[in-house]
Amino acid sequence: MAKTKSSMKKIFHIVMMIVMTHNLYASTDFFNEGRYEFVSSDKNTSSEECPMSPYKKGSIVFFRHDTAYMFYPKLDLELDTPIVCQELMGLGIKGTFAYDKNANKLYFSKGDESGNHTLYEATFGKDSWEDVKELKIKGVMPSKMEIRGSSLAVGRWNHSIKGTKGFYNPSLANNGKTIYFSGTFKAGKGNRDVWFINKEEADLWSRPESAGDSINTTGKEDFAFNIGDTLLYFGSTKEGGLGGMDIYVAHKQRKDSVWRAPENMGDAINSSAEDYNVAFNKVSAYFISDRRGGKGKPDIYRPIWINPKRENELVADMTIEEPKDFHWVLFFFDFDKSEMKPEYEAQLDELVKAMLEFPGAKFEVSGHTDARGSDEYNMKLSKKRADYIKTVLIKKGLEPNQIIAIGKGMREPVIPNAQEEAEHEQNRRVDIKIINE
Repeated sequence: MAKTKSSMKKIFHIVMMIVMTHNLYASTDFFNEGRYEFVSSDKNTSSEECPMSPYKKGSIVFFRHDTAYMFYPKLDLELDTPIVCQELMGLGIKGTFAYDKNANKLYFSKGDESGNHTLYEATFGKDSWEDVKELKIKGVMPSKMEIRGSSLAVGRWNHSIKGTKGFYNPSLANNGKTIYFSGTFKAGKGNRDVWFINKEEADLWSRPESAGDSINTTGKEDFAFNIGDTLLYFGSTKEGGLGGMDIYVAHKQRKDSVWRAPENMGDAINSSAEDYNVAFNKVSAYFISDRRGGKGKPDIYRPIWINPKRENELVADMTIEEPKDFHWVLFFFDFDKSEMKPEYEAQLDELVKAMLEFPGAKFEVSGHTDARGSDEYNMKLSKKRADYIKTVLIKKGLEPNQIIAIGKGMREPVIPNAQEEAEHEQNRRVDIKIINE
């Protein structure tokens, strides 16, 4: 049942990206049921939509060129019309920023004259961000070192942590007492790694600590975003992903000091392109991707909610004919699912019994979807359905080399131009045929 578990994890993570916000912030009940697919926002342009950050009153801010735009989600989770956020412009912000409403602070990265990126903080005044200054971080700021043993010895300055250059994309955790960020440190494992610092005094932060070997790899880890101190979303180019940078999530208990092995969010979120920069507000989740199909590269992707009504079950076609015409149709699948409805277990047993009457025969198991969703998404879903049925058939006695599983997406509907849910359900199926060789 490996495929079933994998599919369930995928669906769980699609909902989790949004429902987690509901649990933490007591938001509306939009996400208690239904399924989600992420699509390019209508508010994207041919210009780059740059990294996003949560901001005041549930808004999210992104940059387009040097202009900061703020938006709120509409009821359908599409972006409301972005408005210029003048107060965030002119600070030199590069990448994401971290807004602490309790301390009235803003933390962000910007480059100096030599191109080195460092973390800064600002305090909100009457109507603007003021008192911009570099964060004081132990082991990073120059410190006085005394040299003894010689009358010629003099004090000199050093950095006690070598190679601490390049601080990028900060986010807050631990009620504003921890900042996660990505750094290009010599002590790291790859191109960029995820690090964090803890606040020790009013104006002093601890030495940078790595987020751990479970998070950082020889690839690039970036855009860390912490929720409730128990979930860490981040982008990574680690091996085993779908291509480019993928979005991962790691878990831990509040009492734990080490993050568990992260999980790839799967192809409902990730693609073969660059996918990164998860941003939550009180009702929804968004991320950035430069995949094909958007208005530009990169674009903001937002969820769409699909909640079909369940109709009466259809009866499977169980007619057994001669091998050349052997054809079973299984209507096993709910919308957006690739695991079998339990009420069809008996019908599957009948299919296996029929297939075993043809020892040595080869069968084609083809998965199909209804016409909702993108072609790319439906091709992957239909292949998962076929793979799932193949796995079950093998466990029930068929030989692996007897079965070829393929996905046909929405390209061969039983009912073209389906409108009613009962019609869509007939298109969500798996066909089993004998291959005549």
